[in-house]
Amino acid sequence: MKQGKWLSVLLLVLVLVAAASGCGGCLSSVSRCVEAPYSSPPPTFEDTHLVGTWETRYGERGVDRLIFRADGTFKQVYRDYIAEDYVYETPWREWWVEHLQGGGVRAHLQGARYYLSGIGMAELGGMHYPCPEDQPNCRGGLEPPPFRFYDPIADESVYMVGEVVLNVRIDSSGVLLLHHMWTGRDRGFVIFGCEAEQFRRVETS
Repeated sequence: MKQGKWLSVLLLVLVLVAAASGCGGCLSSVSRCVEAPYSSPPPTFEDTHLVGTWETRYGERGVDRLIFRADGTFKQVYRDYIAEDYVYETPWREWWVEHLQGGGVRAHLQGARYYLSGIGMAELGGMHYPCPEDQPNCRGGLEPPPFRFYDPIADESVYMVGEVVLNVRIDSSGVLLLHHMWTGRDRGFVIFGCEAEQFRRVETS
């Protein structure tokens, strides 16, 4: 079966499952997930193409918003709906773009937090959790080391101490998106939950 027909059949199955479960609002997320595979930006990509407001939703938990300005500064605003009155907002801080060998592109956001895995991990700033109270010397008295994130695009480890690093990608329609790093290699069947890993542009300026 050709890829296009296979994707059509898969989408139909997902729509039927969503309808049967009363999840009509899930259909837009399913549609975006099946826009994969994604690819690196074209050679004509410029840093200023990221200017604008980007947003992702972590299910019903919260909304993460990034505002990029052409002067190389950005602001992150995260609102959590489960933790009452929890809002994290950075001042305007530096962002910059890293061009990798092979055409990959990453955006570095100094001072941003990684909220994909929850508030607890975000507030660690890219470090491991400290030792539990009942095992205060679990690391021989040493400070927690940096957390080793995984880049599923470059297939390599990434450290994000005091920053968030996002992969710049384009979908099958040529639309730019920003993709989160993972906390490990195994993320399961990626068509489910992929929406929370992607920032999509909601405003151009």
